[in-house]
Amino acid sequence: MSEIFEIIEKALFTSSIDETTELTHKAFKLSHDKTAFLGSSNRVIQPIDRVCFPEKPRCVPPRDLPRRRLGTDAGKRSFIHAIAHIEFNAIKLALDIAYRFKNMPEPFYTDWLYVANDECKHFNMLCKHLAHYDCRYGDIPSHDGLWSMAVKTENNLVARLSMVPRYLEARGLDVTPAMLDKLNAQKDTATAEILEVILEDEVTHVEYGTKWLDFVCQRDGINREEVFFEHVEHFLKGQILGPFNKPLRRRAGFTDSELAELDRLDKRR
Repeated sequence: MSEIFEIIEKALFTSSIDETTELTHKAFKLSHDKTAFLGSSNRVIQPIDRVCFPEKPRCVPPRDLPRRRLGTDAGKRSFIHAIAHIEFNAIKLALDIAYRFKNMPEPFYTDWLYVANDECKHFNMLCKHLAHYDCRYGDIPSHDGLWSMAVKTENNLVARLSMVPRYLEARGLDVTPAMLDKLNAQKDTATAEILEVILEDEVTHVEYGTKWLDFVCQRDGINREEVFFEHVEHFLKGQILGPFNKPLRRRAGFTDSELAELDRLDKRR
């Protein structure tokens, strides 16, 4: 088994936060030289339910999470912790797509290791910032909605690309600008600067979802827009929530017809 595959597997199947991030950095650095093996059909893939997470934070239903009023230190702490939780899950998500899906071109694997490395950067920035609020990652309950979609799409690359980068992660493009407005109004430049870095990087991450969904659809002779909305309907049962940041989504590869359909499906309208 190749060294880089072993590193990715260890990063997925450890519950240690430090080990996850350190191994991700190592895999990213090696990926510039050693990627061909990742597409091999000979490697043995472990089931997704074996992927490990830290004991904390404790996962609870979204309704049981603390309120995140940005005007208080407690609310700010909860908000920053929630974003850190998303970013840690995003590390595992990017590693898993590189680990789980075989027979793709080498750039598929280098792209997702690039994303995983970015998510580590975001997570570390947020953890450092949390320390200013006398808080560590794991101190506040969170929910696992992002990872649960990875489990549901374990064996279907088209579904994974549609639902994780192009739907759930793309929601960050929609909601983060409003968060930045609130933070800047409060003159919280430290938190705003972190979110600005995350937002710019996430455009690229969602664009990779578009890029590789395009590739698979063209290879398999299926229509990207049709299959995207088929999976959205299947997994979300029509519960599409806007509004949608059209300029950022266009940068990430969404077409005008996709944006129009999202508007039509928006349950908040």
